[in-house]
Amino acid sequence: MKQIEAIIAWTPIRWADLKPETAGQVVVLPAADETGVAKRYMMRAGASSSALATLSDEARIARLFIDFQTLVVRDGIDPQVAHRAFLAIDEYRFRIAPDTEGAEFEDPPEED
Repeated sequence: MKQIEAIIAWTPIRWADLKPETAGQVVVLPAADETGVAKRYMMRAGASSSALATLSDEARIARLFIDFQTLVVRDGIDPQVAHRAFLAIDEYRFRIAPDTEGAEFEDPPEED
């Protein structure tokens, strides 16, 4: 799914007392979160922010990787857990190192 259509929801590990059922977890959901899954988490980013739509493509990509860094460094989410969740976002898969598990090419290289 496109970044602009994705809600990133997580609960920092340090908030295990407040939300033990989701502490240290992250999910990426469609913006139309009809079942309300995102509400089970303490933090949200992505499509839940109206500011995302106003950013340039480059600024949105920067925001995506800033969000990833925030989850991992500030909030203690395991990097591999965050990585697996972020693979649901097209822009993430297309911009991580091509030899990383889950990476894809936006425009696949032509075969010789």
